[in-house]
Amino acid sequence: MRRLLLAARFALPLLLAGPPCAVAAPPPVGTWYASLVPVEGREVSFEVRLDRRNEALSAVLVNGSIESPFTAATWADGILTLEMAHLDGRLTARLDGDRLAGSYVRIAAAGPIEIPFVASRLPPAVPAVRKGSDPIDGEWGILLGAGEKKERLLGIFREAKGRVTGSALSASGDYGPLHGTWDGEALVLTVFDGLFVYRFEARRQADGSLAGEFRARSSPAVPWTAVRLGERAAASFLPDGFSAVRAKDPSKPFQFSFPDADGRMVSSEDARFAGKPMIVTFSGTWCPNCNDEAPVLRDLHAKYGPRGLEVVALHFEYTDDVVRSRRLLKSFAARYGVTYPLLLAGTTREAKTSPVSLQLEGSRPYPTTLFLDRSHRVVKTHVGFDGPATGERFTKLKKELEETVEALLR
Repeated sequence: MRRLLLAARFALPLLLAGPPCAVAAPPPVGTWYASLVPVEGREVSFEVRLDRRNEALSAVLVNGSIESPFTAATWADGILTLEMAHLDGRLTARLDGDRLAGSYVRIAAAGPIEIPFVASRLPPAVPAVRKGSDPIDGEWGILLGAGEKKERLLGIFREAKGRVTGSALSASGDYGPLHGTWDGEALVLTVFDGLFVYRFEARRQADGSLAGEFRARSSPAVPWTAVRLGERAAASFLPDGFSAVRAKDPSKPFQFSFPDADGRMVSSEDARFAGKPMIVTFSGTWCPNCNDEAPVLRDLHAKYGPRGLEVVALHFEYTDDVVRSRRLLKSFAARYGVTYPLLLAGTTREAKTSPVSLQLEGSRPYPTTLFLDRSHRVVKTHVGFDGPATGERFTKLKKELEETVEALLR
């Protein structure tokens, strides 16, 4: 009897504890070959690389050779969440067998955007390049659209064994790190970086040109054609970014007064800016080229700040939700490690009639960057930005911006 009582005594906690808990599945670390399917079954491809160190999960978005870390990565209850806090974007997916499936959601000017997302461990096939076909490497003059709405783009493509990287440049900046395939006849290039959701596809024509369709997220297909350019033609195919905008009255100082992300007013008349040359950029957390410009301005400020250079970014955001906009500005600053002021200048709807815009004339895309002398007069401007995906053009632009700063300080 005593043995039975002892057995019952030790068995009771086990009975109360119930069945053993299921072991949580480990996060799906490694490389995932992913795609968004925005419209008509045409995929926009990229890679997601997940890593775990000391129980901390991190993730990187990869387009060709360009890597961009997510701001946060979490794995809970079989759901992967990848944050892009600086873009107010989030990729969420559930592990379904040997694949991830979910969606990417971001807040845009017209409201929330949601695009289906899938990923697998299997890398996509790369087509063999047909023998005797011409390489796609080089610079191409692109006409995008039809009729009066045609836009000139400069395509910069680099190909190695069927894999293509590069970008397409417009007068206001580049189309991000395009990447894809070329088999000697068919070209496919895509990019997803949290903002861009683009797909170019084309076929080689009998005369060596390219013709195809371009898609941006859920927009209708837009026709495009391209011809190969020589070095001189490529150099002059797009307008000079240093000549598109000017001050209406160059003799007057450029003025601004807006709150920063904490609500403190910052003005061009503040004592901190007196007698100092300045860079003032029209920016937005939603603007891909502004995201590319921010690290360059950060580095210029770090190098030349001790010599007196000041940098200020005037941000025009999509919505009039001030709390959201301030949060995005703080995330943007943290993302790129910027120490110069980011000011909330208003919404994109208000930008054209803003007091700062009315001091300028000419086309003013994002970013538009002003260089002010010690009296804060506009002495030089630059519109758009050629980002890292443009290769040599990115290097050249950084050098030109630095030379401009050197001249201001002299």
